Amino acid sequence: MMRIQPMYAENIIVGILYENSFGWYVTDKELWFLNYKKLDDAYGILDDGPLFEEPLERKNIKILDVNNIEEFLGQIKDQLYSSIELQRLLKEKRAKLKECGYDLLDYSPSLYIDFDHKTLYSLFPEPASYEDYVPDTWEGKYEDFTQYISSENRYWINESGQNLLEGDK
Repeated sequence: MMRIQPMYAENIIVGILYENSFGWYVTDKELWFLNYKKLDDAYGILDDGPLFEEPLERKNIKILDVNNIEEFLGQIKDQLYSSIELQRLLKEKRAKLKECGYDLLDYSPSLYIDFDHKTLYSLFPEPASYEDYVPDTWEGKYEDFTQYISSENRYWINESGQNLLEGDK
């Protein structure tokens, strides 16, 4: 299976914390509405079925939470990226864009989902409102979560402490 590459507002970078283990995933953005039932309720049901069609990786997982996260992560294990891999890809993209200015939004982290504390944080720049579609016992927040990511997992910060998502200063 070909690994998905980050693409602004389509294939997003999502940080997952589960059982004190952290990983970055690059997947289709549709996978991360944790509660598809709320999403269907919000957008209505069509005569021929739900308006929202679940991606294959989420078939039979209407509500993604601690009860089924292991199964789901098994479905998307090929889309797990290390911080080192993401930083390498980000550096390559920066090098390609040197001449024409920076457009590095593809590599901005979009979501951080903390399954240990049942909290979803969103920085997704488009009006998707992932934070509104969380399980009932969860908290959803639209806020900058980057301070919650450990320094070794901040792929956007290079060894000199420079934020690679910002232009050269």
